[in-house]
Amino acid sequence: GGDESQVALAIVHASSQDCGVYGCTISNEYGTDTTDFLLSEEILTEFLLKEDLEVGEEIEMTPLLFTKGLADSGCWGEKYFGRILTETVHIGEGCTHKASRVKVIYGLDPVFESGSTCIIKVQNPIAYGTKPESTLAERNSDTAKQECKVQDMIREYCKIFAAEARVNENFGFSLEVIPRYLIHRPANSVPYATVEADLTGDFGKYCTIDLKGKLFSQNNSELEQKCCTFQHWIHQWTHGNLLVTQLEGVETKITNVKVVTKSKGYQGLTECGSPEVFDQFVTHHQCNYYCGLLGLWALKTDLQQPAKMKGSRSPLLNRKLGSNSPQLQRKGHSPQMSRKANISPKIVRKAQETEDSNSVRNQKSAESLSVPELR
Repeated sequence: GGDESQVALAIVHASSQDCGVYGCTISNEYGTDTTDFLLSEEILTEFLLKEDLEVGEEIEMTPLLFTKGLADSGCWGEKYFGRILTETVHIGEGCTHKASRVKVIYGLDPVFESGSTCIIKVQNPIAYGTKPESTLAERNSDTAKQECKVQDMIREYCKIFAAEARVNENFGFSLEVIPRYLIHRPANSVPYATVEADLTGDFGKYCTIDLKGKLFSQNNSELEQKCCTFQHWIHQWTHGNLLVTQLEGVETKITNVKVVTKSKGYQGLTECGSPEVFDQFVTHHQCNYYCGLLGLWALKTDLQQPAKMKGSRSPLLNRKLGSNSPQLQRKGHSPQMSRKANISPKIVRKAQETEDSNSVRNQKSAESLSVPELR
């Protein structure tokens, strides 16, 4: 096609865990081209940059604020200037993100106290173009800002969810989505990332979605059931336009939030719509005790209801068509003959006075109706 520009794939904070074969396939109307590359430990040591973990680095941290609630798309607040020291380069088992544990030296109070630890996450790998207008830093910045927006907006939804749950005494404890902040690291080769609180305890995956778009959820413990209820609640609150597909964390503290929207660009959360995931959720979700406490609608009932309404006819239309009359189904029968044979409403009211007179008059009416048919 004449376009010979390259596309690059950045492996963030590469380590031995990233070694393997990476492939790329491009297909268009002109054909298909494929290439692959083996990233071995020998190759990795040639260009791996050794960071000085003892000195630390200067950062800028920016919170995302929703001053007008969910009606606002969010705005970036005032920056915090501080210094952090990396303690653990790579934690967790995830491959889509690289997470590092860092210690705050100074400058992030009161969000993170000096001496405390927090978690820095950056998306991995990052695909970007090598043209001047498309750089790794820009792509890195866009993805980091989007991840902040997703989790912080769901945090606002969760505040409303918790407020409604507190009204019901039987609901018990609620959930809390922890805030996510944007950070800029000028001296780092991948300058943008997100930072959040370091959650201590057993990390659990309550609701997830795999790479093929299949939903998985646990519905055994009280905490898992409330996560499923939150999925149901936010689906109903947004009139079926927004669905939380991933909730992870430690006890009631939730992080690693992922969402899908039914249409492209809903509240600026996703770049594409995923209506098939919503259909899957309706059949996948099982309402529990906490769904009932909040008075949430049964999803499967809502799914079947439109089909019944679509196939039904109004009583007025049934009367006009005479659909209940078997005589109209006979070939060649005139609707006028049926109207002439109909019984007067006065006769029907008199026929209802007693059961005996009712049966007699019904027999007479049947005889009168049979005359036009024979003719």
